[in-house]
Amino acid sequence: MAGSPYFPPLEIAGEILAFDHLEPFVLEMVTQSRPNGVKIDVRFSNHCFSEAFDAARHGDDRVQVWDGPRQRVFCPIRYGLSLALPHIMDGLPTAHIYQTPEANFLRIGARSDGGAGDYRVFFRVRRNAEAGVDLRLFVESAYSPEPGQALAIAHMSKVRFSVLIDKTLKGEKLKFHGKR
Repeated sequence: MAGSPYFPPLEIAGEILAFDHLEPFVLEMVTQSRPNGVKIDVRFSNHCFSEAFDAARHGDDRVQVWDGPRQRVFCPIRYGLSLALPHIMDGLPTAHIYQTPEANFLRIGARSDGGAGDYRVFFRVRRNAEAGVDLRLFVESAYSPEPGQALAIAHMSKVRFSVLIDKTLKGEKLKFHGKR
């Protein structure tokens, strides 16, 4: 018997939406320090398909999504863009990422729906004590910002994802030089 889905389906305007594409999975890659491979448990937050609740913008007809005690609402734009997340995560081993001022990491890509702007995926990587995997990657949020919502990547440090993985495996922090 199969287990429960990571995110239960939601009924939106009479249609049942499943989140099969956001089921946890193991990303395998090789790095300089681990040529035999690293296994990374990848999981997603509901922030990948929901947005913060705003009483002024969201009426009672919006589908509620809860993040612990905080109310959020289903966002069809974020949901549509989230369909590309497994592909984006699969591409991380050869990608560059940025460290944000909040000490998490960011992958910026093009929107999969052809819309204007970029698609921002924020995540954290931690060592893992569970059998069968070496690290845990948690996607905290993924969204396309509102027009004019600038991102100061000029003040962020860019690094290869594989370097982040090697450092995390060794229990080391990335050392970035301050940008001027």
